[in-house]
Formats: sequence, structure tokens, C-alpha cells
Amino acid sequence: MAQNYFGFKKPANKIVIAATDSCFYSEYKLESATNAYAGRAAMRGTNDDDVVVADGVTYMAHGFIGYEQSFLGSSSMTSNRPATVDTIWAASARVPVLKGGGFWVVAALAAGVVVYKGDLLAPTTGGVLIPVVPMGGGYAMRIPFTKNTSEYDTGIDLPAGAIVRDAIIYVGTNVAGSTIDVGMLSSESGGDADGFVDGESCANKGFVAHVNGDATEANNTRGDLIALELKSNDSTPLFFDVPKPYICDGTPSSISYTTSNHAIAGYIYLVVDGAGMAPIAIAEESVITTTTAVTDLMVRSLI
Repeated sequence: MAQNYFGFKKPANKIVIAATDSCFYSEYKLESATNAYAGRAAMRGTNDDDVVVADGVTYMAHGFIGYEQSFLGSSSMTSNRPATVDTIWAASARVPVLKGGGFWVVAALAAGVVVYKGDLLAPTTGGVLIPVVPMGGGYAMRIPFTKNTSEYDTGIDLPAGAIVRDAIIYVGTNVAGSTIDVGMLSSESGGDADGFVDGESCANKGFVAHVNGDATEANNTRGDLIALELKSNDSTPLFFDVPKPYICDGTPSSISYTTSNHAIAGYIYLVVDGAGMAPIAIAEESVITTTTAVTDLMVRSLI
């Protein structure tokens, strides 16, 4: 029996790709123009009739900023619709917010990540989407790593209020004797390059378990930002790292990692809690090569 492939193509100067029925939307006053591009995830602003881009922390996202649905009346605040979908909306404009599910839209993928068709996507800083997986009782951001012997800024920023519960390493390409550190960019105020993961082994493929109890504290691999150090008081004292949450205050904000001098690769699964840290879309295409800038991504809306 022949099979048909239902593919999609990015539309020209539009944001909606397809819909199972009518695409529902409401208009809101844009409270802030910051990152307010068509296709960015949107959330409630100061008031119920205000909207700002979602950050994954403050509120649940309730839709995607639209474009071609907006009214172009000359005497209305909606008359300042941008010339193209790649131009930011102006503050105080009446912007359409697409919601209700059952539609496909051109959204924005966070810089520095790899996404595969079918991945769950959650919003983060700037209303962009990042691949997430259920892990640690919540959702973990999936961030790729490769060999970088100097501290490397992943391009992923944590918004103020984000709660980091854990950082779990998955090794895809392993090398004997290799290690990785993960933390917050040390060049930023309060940064700690190994604050989440400190010298975790990448010698074997697969997920890596933290070393949480050792006679030498330096051998424990849970970073100081998410660990509370305890010492046993017996004949052979051990140092234990008890998990604790790290609450981001916005400074530092950049997630970083550093590897040993080995050709390793894999993923960092950063378990992050926030009022809006939940899947809102499914990837409709793959972006295999990591990019250094936000890029378009065709997705199916779940909200």
C-alpha cells in the first residue's frame, strides 16, 4: 500500500503554515517590544489584555505572536504591523496571538541547540523554543556539547527565577580519561564554570551518574551551585553532596561548559523548573547543525 508524506514548506512573509480548521487568535496590547517578533511564544503581561514574549518562568505561554492576522486600519494601534515577519513589532501595537492548537506555525529555535523532528519544545528567554525531555520530575533542556577546552558559552540563557535542579550528562562520543564541567559563565558576575557539573567522566557512552560520596570532596561531581556538602563523622569520613536547587537571579545568566582535551560529544540535560517550563510545541523538522543565532523552525502548536 502506497504511503503519502504530508510535508510542509515555510510560507513567504506569513507565520501560519497550515491548520486542521480555522486558526483561532486574539489581539492583545504589546506591553514591551523586546524580542517581539512574529512566531515568538507569548505570555501574559502586567494585565490580562497585555502580552509580552514568554520566558519559561514567569507565566505559562498561551500562544504565538502572529503576523498576517493583524488588522491594518490606518487609525488603529494595529496600523503599525511590521513590514515583514522578520521585523520586530512596536510597543503598544495590537498584536494577534495564535492559540487553540491544531495549527502549524513558523516559530523561533534557540541558538546553539540541535532539534529533531518530533522533539518536544518549551519556551525560554526571548520567547524562543528549546528541546526538552521529561526528566528529574520536570523537564530538562537538551543542550549539545563537543570538545571545547576553554569555557564555552552555549548561547542559552536562564531567565531570573529559573530553578535548576540537576545537570545530567549524556555521552555520545566517549574517550578514555575525558571529563566535562558545566556551569554559569565565569566571566559574568557570580558565574561558576563548574557550578552544575564538576569533572564528570565522559569515558563511557550513555548517561553519567554523579559521584555524590567520596573520601575526597574534589572527586564528587555535582557542582557547588546545586549541591550542599556534608561530611560523615566516622572512622573513614566521606564527603557527600546533597542536592539543592539553584535559583537564577539573572546575573549570571549564560550556561557554559568546558571539556578536557578529548574529542568527545553529547548532550547536557539541564533540569529546570519554572511556571512556564512546559512543552508548547512539537518540532516538524530537524535542525541537526547547531547554529549561533536564533533560527526559524516549523512546529505544531500544542497550546
